[in-house]
Amino acid sequence: MKRRMKRTAGVVFSAALLMGGVTACGSASTNSSNSGTSGGNSTSSGNGQKVTITFDMWGPVPQKYNFIKAFEKKYPNIHVALTEIPQTNYSQKINAEVASGTAPDVMLLWENQIQQFAKDGAVVNLDTYIKNDPSLQPSNFIPAFQQLAQQSGGTYGLPWVWATHLLYYNKTMFKKAGVPYPTANWTWQDYQNAAKKLTIVKNGKTVQWGSAPIGFPGVWYSLAGSAGDQIVKNGKLSIGQGAIKAMQWQNTLVNQLHVEPQPSTGNGSVDLFQAGKAAMEMNGSWMISTYDSITNFKWDVAPLPYDTTPFDGLHTAFFTINSKSSHKTADWDFIKFMMSPQGQKLLEEGQNNVSAEVSLANKTWYQNAGTNGPTNWAVFNQIAKYAKLGYVLLPAGLTTDGTNQFNAVLLGQKTPQQALQQIQQQASQVSGG
Repeated sequence: MKRRMKRTAGVVFSAALLMGGVTACGSASTNSSNSGTSGGNSTSSGNGQKVTITFDMWGPVPQKYNFIKAFEKKYPNIHVALTEIPQTNYSQKINAEVASGTAPDVMLLWENQIQQFAKDGAVVNLDTYIKNDPSLQPSNFIPAFQQLAQQSGGTYGLPWVWATHLLYYNKTMFKKAGVPYPTANWTWQDYQNAAKKLTIVKNGKTVQWGSAPIGFPGVWYSLAGSAGDQIVKNGKLSIGQGAIKAMQWQNTLVNQLHVEPQPSTGNGSVDLFQAGKAAMEMNGSWMISTYDSITNFKWDVAPLPYDTTPFDGLHTAFFTINSKSSHKTADWDFIKFMMSPQGQKLLEEGQNNVSAEVSLANKTWYQNAGTNGPTNWAVFNQIAKYAKLGYVLLPAGLTTDGTNQFNAVLLGQKTPQQALQQIQQQASQVSGG
């Protein structure tokens, strides 16, 4: 992975993980150490004794960008005992550890965990730690994370880096067809017009699609948000007419204009964009590190097209401190290092994701392009201004079911109205939805 966590972590970043209930606070490791409770520059091993803190994250962790090794070099008296958990059951494992009292000192929590963990007292409010550090003040984070802190009544976790959804496009195909490249102002109609011009049919068979199927489920919620839906309101799923419009638009592309194939119902679907068989695709930003291996055409990225207003979703994970940890000062030293320029540089270089810290967002550490693309790295700064932590705050089982309903419309199995009704019924039955 060049992130190369990104090749698989994209799906896990949000919708693929279920959020379990948290019923008890976990206890940290029992390694002896002083237990600091304030931030600043204090060390966690003033007596010279080696301190071990425990840390869980999804794995495997790329050794090329070993941020733990870098941290231990700077803090030689603190050892980080890392547990790598398979991505597919990461959320469930963390929930179980907290409930059983075996949770690590520092946890990376998904978006749909952090607010519940904060509510249940499982993680520490970090405001007392960050109050004297200007670089970690809420005002230095992009708007979406400022909003989360306000909603949560404090800062309970710091975002390591963030990902989003992008429009990928084949520059070679666009140039050959004489179609202008996508811009940040592209609407659904612009996308549709381009897709018609870029679709090629020979002898009754489509040999080049103007648009590939939606590459990542979260794109659906970004489309609905761009058509006016709030997506999340008071902790519950809030979709309506915007989702109807998104389904109708996609249905037009798939079943009326035939510029986009139906979504695959199997596990062996071909990535049409990467295969050079589709001119455009809406997918996660983590695919940059997959597409950097493309050699047979030039490509680039742009913000998602929108209906009435630009809208996109963010994906991240949060560094948090277990409220039962015995090593809170050492825990904070680790988190503070990860949020420092050195730590953020390691994360960006390893993952092609962007720092959520405004003061670091203009760095070029994440810009690891392939031979043929991308070049439009400004897309991340554009999206950061309006992107939100939307559907990722909801239980993933709910949003995954919603995606199945959206696709059922494209497969001719339901009307948009029927799909929406099913999603809303499911949401009313799911806690948090």
